[in-house]
Amino acid sequence: MIIDTIRKIAEEEHVPVWGIVQASKMASEPPGHRPEDLLPGTHSLACFGIPVPRGVYRMPSYALETIWRTQNLLYRHLDTLSVRIAGLLEESGERAVPTFGCMPQGINKNGAVVGYLNQIRMGAVTGIGVIGKNGLLLHSRYGARLMLGGILTSAALPEIRHPDIQEPGCPPECRICVEACPVNAILVDKKQVKIMRCLSHTARTHSMSRLKFVALRAVDPQAAARYMSLASFDEHTFHVCSRCVALCPYGETK
Repeated sequence: MIIDTIRKIAEEEHVPVWGIVQASKMASEPPGHRPEDLLPGTHSLACFGIPVPRGVYRMPSYALETIWRTQNLLYRHLDTLSVRIAGLLEESGERAVPTFGCMPQGINKNGAVVGYLNQIRMGAVTGIGVIGKNGLLLHSRYGARLMLGGILTSAALPEIRHPDIQEPGCPPECRICVEACPVNAILVDKKQVKIMRCLSHTARTHSMSRLKFVALRAVDPQAAARYMSLASFDEHTFHVCSRCVALCPYGETK
C-alpha cells in the first residue's frame, strides 16, 4: 500500500524520476555518512528527482538569477515531499527520516562541505541516473538538471526504478564540462568535483563571513557546519557558475 501511495504522490506532484533500493547498497559510504549512521536499522532508501527546465540555462539574460530562484524553489518542494513521505511511512508503523538536497550540510574529516548523505550516490544506486564525468547525476531525458530529494526508512520496500531505463553514461571522448570549468574543479577520471574549489569560486554568500567559517572549521567543524547552514540557507547564497550543468549535452534531443 505504501508503494501505491508513493507512486500516487509522485504523479500528483509531477515527480518524473524516482527509485527505491536496499540501503545496504550505500554501506560503503564514508563513516558518518552511511544510511545506518543516520537511521539505525535502515532497510530501504528512496531517491526522487525533478528537473530544472532546460530553457532556464539558455536564457540570454538573467539566467543566473533564474537558475538560482528555480533551484531554491525545487529544493523546498523536494524537501517538503521528503518530509511528507517520511511521515506517511511512520504512520504505517515504520521509522523514516528525510534526506535534504541542499541544507543543512556537514563537514567531513578533510574539511570539505558535504551533505549528510550523498544524494548523487543515492540516485546512482537506485538506478534513476548515472554519475557523469562532471560528478553529477545524469539522466537520458533530463541530463544533469535533476534536483534530488530522498528518504531513509526501516520499511522493507520493494526495489523500483521509474522509469525503468538503462543509462549509457558519458561518451568516452566528451570533455565539455572539464574544459568549461573555470577553476579546474572536475576530476574527470574519478567522476568527482573538488567541492571546496568549486564552492570558493561559485558561491556568493554575503550573510556569511568566510573568515569566521574557516576559523570555526579549524576548531569545531560541527559549529562551522551549523553556522554555514544558518547563514547560507536557501536564498542567502547566490551561485555565479553552472557551466557543468548548462553545457552538458547528455540527454539533449536536438
